[in-house]
This record gives sequence, C-alpha cells and structure tokens, in this order.
Amino acid sequence: MNADGSSRIYSIWDQSIPYVPDSGQEGNLPEELSYGTEYARKAINRALQAENPFDIVPSRDTEGHGTFLAGVACGNEDVEREFSGIAPLSELVVVKCKEAKENIREYYGITGDVPCYMENDIMLGVRYLARIAYRRRRPMVVCIGMGTSLGSHYRGGALGEVLQSYGNLRGFIVVAACGNEGNTSHHFHQEELGARQETDVELRVGSREDGFTTELWCKAPGLCSVGLISPGGEYSGRTYARVGERQVIRFLLEKTVVYIDYLLVSFESGDECVRIRFFGPEEGIWRIRVFNETDIPLQFDMWLPIRDFIRQGTYFLRPDPNITICDPANNSQIIAVSDYDGANRSVVADASRGYNWRGEVVPDIAAPGINIFGPLPRQGNVMISAGDATPRYGYRTGSSAAAAVTAGAAVLLAEWGIVRENDINMDSVGVQKYLIRGANRSGRAFPNEEWGYGTLDLYGAFEVIRPKP
Repeated sequence: MNADGSSRIYSIWDQSIPYVPDSGQEGNLPEELSYGTEYARKAINRALQAENPFDIVPSRDTEGHGTFLAGVACGNEDVEREFSGIAPLSELVVVKCKEAKENIREYYGITGDVPCYMENDIMLGVRYLARIAYRRRRPMVVCIGMGTSLGSHYRGGALGEVLQSYGNLRGFIVVAACGNEGNTSHHFHQEELGARQETDVELRVGSREDGFTTELWCKAPGLCSVGLISPGGEYSGRTYARVGERQVIRFLLEKTVVYIDYLLVSFESGDECVRIRFFGPEEGIWRIRVFNETDIPLQFDMWLPIRDFIRQGTYFLRPDPNITICDPANNSQIIAVSDYDGANRSVVADASRGYNWRGEVVPDIAAPGINIFGPLPRQGNVMISAGDATPRYGYRTGSSAAAAVTAGAAVLLAEWGIVRENDINMDSVGVQKYLIRGANRSGRAFPNEEWGYGTLDLYGAFEVIRPKP
C-alpha cells in the first residue's frame, strides 16, 4: 500500500476466477484473453476500504508464496519490524496462475493438493505482463518463483524460450529461481556409454509411492532405448526407439503399469527424450536398462520430478547433484538465481546446481536465500481494512526467496538505466551482465556450479558502472 492506504498493485489477473458477464462483479476479462478475471487498481482500492473486501475483489493468496516473494522484492518499509523490500516504491502487477487440470496431474502422476501449474498458463501470464509494460511505457521485472525438473535442462523448455523472447525487449527483465533440487538424488548422469553397449540405472522407489514420471535425455546424435526390471526380477524386455513409439508395460507380480514414450527429436535441442511414467510402482529397487542404439559412444541424463511431486523415498542410487537447476532457469538469456546462506556465506545443500545440460554457466549469480524475512498472507478469510492493516511476517528459505531479492535489485538497476536514462536499451541480458560484473567473487574460484559468477552485490554493480577518477 501507499502511505495514503491506496494499493501499489496496478492490476491482478486471477486465472482461477471465471469471468461472468453481466454479473455485476468488479473485474473484467483481460484484453485479448479468454479466461480468468482482471481486477484494476480502482477495484482493489474500493475493496481495501470495504467492510467485505472479497465481495469486490475475491482474489486471494491461500498458499503465501507469491505474497512473500512480492514483499521481499518490493514490500513497504516497516521500521518497527526492521523490514523493507528491496525496491519499496515500485508498483506491482500480479498474475495468479490457475491450478493444473486434473488430466495433466493424472498424466504425470501428481497426486495430493501440492501446487501444480501448466506451462501455457504461465506463458499467457508473461504475455499479460508484457502488454501492460508496453502500454504504460514502463520497465518491468518479472520474478518467476517456480520451475520443473523435467525437460532437457538446456534452454528452459518452451517457457524458457518464451521468457528469452520477451526478455530481449527493451525494459523487460526476467529473473528465475534455480530450484531446490541439489540434494534430492533426482538426477543421474552417464558420461559415456560405448557403442552398442548397455547399462543399468538403479532407481529406488519408496513406500506409498502412487506414481511419478522420469525422463531420459540422450544427446544427439546418440539414440537410446530402454527396458525395465522390477524389484522382483520381472523383465519387460527391450523396447525400441522409433518415431511415435509408445509402449505400455504391465508387470504381473508387482501390479505396476509403466508407459514409455519416445520423442526422437525434441523441439528445443534436437536431442532424444524417453519419458517413463510409473503408476502403482512396487517399493524396492527398479533397474532401467539403457541401450546405446548407435555405433558411437553417447551421453545421457535422467531426471525425476521436483521434490514436491514425488515421495522422499524415491531417488537414484548413483545420483549426480550437478545439472539440477530447474527449467526455465536453464535458459542462459534470462537471469538465473541460486541461493546461499547469507549469515556465513556458505553453500546450501538444497540449492540446485549448474551448469546446464550443454555446459553453459548457470546459475548467473547466487543471492541470500536462507531464513529470509518477509510478509505472509493474513490468516483466514478476513482482510483487514487499510486503516488497521498490521502486516504478518515470517521466514522462508529457498531459491525463490533469492530470486525475489535479485528481482528487487533488478528493479533498482532498471530505474537507473531506463527511468533515469543512463542505459535506455537495458533488457534481461543487460541487467544480467551488470549483476555478473559486480558480483562478489571473494573466497572461491569462479564461475562454479553452485554460485555461477559470484554472489549478488548491487553496490558492486554500480561500482563497475561509474567512471573511475
């Protein structure tokens, strides 16, 4: 809020609230979009002063992740609680993504009420933000505090391509969290598999595992095929890599069903992807037998889903903690942020590590991400009016918090560059290079897989910029 109690939020697009024409509700359909409801600042201000604010703007953050990141990036200064966002005078534009459809959850074996979103909804959210930035002729920093461990870990998937495209526009800056997959044992790396050779990848499946998806990515021109051996020793037989090939394997003793899909040429890199979906997997050690179909050595990697989408007891027995940065942060043209412990400048075991699958340096930088202090949403369904708005605060940890810190720093750089006309052509790569040049590189060799080119130092970035006497 501003000092007068009005909102600093320019608009909210809540994808989860259907727009009902002629219903008398305050919101509207966003321009050139066909779902969700947009609430403008005028409606938000009326809601803040109303006795029943959710009657006017029913959008709310029930999980708290977005509220926390927004507060860390640009929350108001609170002297009494010794809190301030990084860029407390900036405006906000909010997109609340709708939850993934049930058929998408079923396809990937994602159960429970864990938050899960679809890539196309995130893309449309970014498009909505870009249109507002263009219409208002204002620089905008987009903070992406979500990610996936499936995909090639190279260009960030389709979402990474979209973010790179928008990030090339003047004044549009994208910051993405690298994830928290460093110590989950969800990545397997095979450096070399000889011509016409085979190897077994051992995967432990924990108890009460309902289902999950794992992907094998083989670097072109290599070509892999797979077979499965259950904990009881039942062998599926070798499946073969063919265009459009799909196999359904039903294990009789374990009562497990596995779907294997072959994508021989992926859209983002031309490499092969083998998607293996387990349903009702038996607890124990599964072996995925990987065959080299070619006459040359090849390299392949396998990834399991992020920790929230799979039970803790499911993991690779010979994992590799590197190449665990989540998409879309693997795209080298957006600002990828990992986290470190700012209290003692130490590596965080949970933090995802680089580089990306093609060896490009990611993360770009690391920012503080342990026990970050920030605002939380109010409990229950009651929104306190502007005159009584006492914020709630708490601590959160992870690369999303580090991305929010970096997003706030990027706002300040964009203000210096574009608003104050010191670098009016600034885009994602421009801010990325400023932050990399000013990063703190004391005490370690850089670049490295944990912190990229160093730790965030905004003062250092301005020190590099300003003329030397």
